[in-house]
Amino acid sequence: MNDRKFLIKYAWLSVSAALLTILLKAGAYFLTDSVGLLSDAIESTANLVAAVVALIVLTVAAQPPDEEHAYGHTKAEYFSSGVEGTLILVASLTIGIAAVNRLMDPQPIEQIGVGIIISIIAALLNLVVARILYRAGSQYRSITLVADAKHLMTDVWTTAGVLVGVGAVGITGWVWLDPVIALVVAIQILISGIKILRESVGGLMDVGLPADEIEQIVGILNAHTQDG
Repeated sequence: MNDRKFLIKYAWLSVSAALLTILLKAGAYFLTDSVGLLSDAIESTANLVAAVVALIVLTVAAQPPDEEHAYGHTKAEYFSSGVEGTLILVASLTIGIAAVNRLMDPQPIEQIGVGIIISIIAALLNLVVARILYRAGSQYRSITLVADAKHLMTDVWTTAGVLVGVGAVGITGWVWLDPVIALVVAIQILISGIKILRESVGGLMDVGLPADEIEQIVGILNAHTQDG
């Protein structure tokens, strides 16, 4: 149980990093007016809300068993990953709408160089925090921290793809690339959100192992029984 309380500090780290990342990416968007960078900032906003939810859920999960929850409160973590998956889906829809609108009315991108530098700083911050969260989540078997880390890594790759696209717009002058990049981002995080939701539902419903894996385990146990 002490481990669960210990994990709360990682949730605070995630919240702090999300706030700083949003400020950086929002600044990059306002400087450039790039819908691709806007999509990146929207995803980071989802990260912030998810980080706050993770903080609340980890606090609940750290509570000891009681009369109504004889096995503790660790299942609460699956609700956190479920909320995070839902937020990602909402973010993908928001990005998709913005991208389609910009595709119908293309706009030039301003101050590309400055915007790219700011976004790189934000991506590096997310990368460092994601590695810390994943290591802690794996060590203490926290689905909340692992889901948060995976989301942040998705954000890192998203930023990398967006920056390549924005750089290409600056080189070629093809402004239509900007909304196309945003659409790709929307599809990518949509897939990520669906995966996280499936894991969350599976955990809440106590989904069992596939039949072939169960057979393998039974076979191993039988072999050891015979040897004994």
